[in-house]
Amino acid sequence: MSTVPFPQTRTGSVSESVLVRRGRRRVEALRVDLDKGVWSPTALEARVADMLVTATAADGMLTSRRLRAGLWEGSVTMLSANGGRFAQVLASLVAVLDDPDFSAFDLLDTAGELVMAITAFGRITPVRTT
Repeated sequence: MSTVPFPQTRTGSVSESVLVRRGRRRVEALRVDLDKGVWSPTALEARVADMLVTATAADGMLTSRRLRAGLWEGSVTMLSANGGRFAQVLASLVAVLDDPDFSAFDLLDTAGELVMAITAFGRITPVRTT
């Protein structure tokens, strides 16, 4: 664990780290693009999202361990295919969750909704292979 403090900024009445803001921005941007049809998941991204939904079935929580497992499953392919956006979102969330002072649970809810939307998209729409 790093002993270097993360820069803090004020967002409304809540202090957010740079990592939380980056994670929030990536989650929201990908969700908007998914909803507009500008971005669609590859078969691998849909499979990783489905795996994450299954992993969270018992408690509904995305954890850094579960996100790391998703990134491991996606391997290098998910980092390069489709602009690597879903992998970037997951990696941003790992960094946020590893912060011992984590308190942005609304970000996790939003990320969980994105993961479920990607899973649903992959189930009802033929997903891209590249």
